[in-house]
Amino acid sequence: MSDLSLLMGSQKGPLCKGMAATQPIRAAYNLLLGGDEEGASLRFQQLLEKDPKDHEALAGLAICIAQNSGRFVSATKLAQQSVRLSPKSAAGYFALAYIHLLGSRLEQGYRYLMKAKQLSPEDPRVKSAMVLYEKERPVISDLAARHPVNVALVGMRRFLSSPVHKFMALTVVVEGTYLAGSMMV
Repeated sequence: MSDLSLLMGSQKGPLCKGMAATQPIRAAYNLLLGGDEEGASLRFQQLLEKDPKDHEALAGLAICIAQNSGRFVSATKLAQQSVRLSPKSAAGYFALAYIHLLGSRLEQGYRYLMKAKQLSPEDPRVKSAMVLYEKERPVISDLAARHPVNVALVGMRRFLSSPVHKFMALTVVVEGTYLAGSMMV
């Protein structure tokens, strides 16, 4: 299952209800979220055959290409074309953000994500990309994302995202403080 599918939920999830796009576009995204990447790609291509200037279909196809084949350069070009066709739509910016985040280019991805959020703050695609960014961003920005300290801290952040894990960590801290205090006496 892709990052997008995990972040946005199942095909009956919030995407269909909250996405400002036509029914054929939502249907193609539902295929993508349901795990049928090839079907989604084919659906986006069919939409582009009918209307080569469909910016939503271009953005969706860009996501499919990046996610399925890892061809980030081709995907970026399609997403940029989507932005050129409709600069006031969040779809192309979301695609650019998602492609950059998938490719671990967090700064560029964040920039595009903020533009998409500015244009359409309630779009569930934007919200899902924010989750992906938060999951991947380094804790210490002066260090490389793959620096061992950042890797360890990101792992800890992921661990502490669960309420159960937060409680466990708090218990360890409280116990450690109690033991350290009792040893001082």
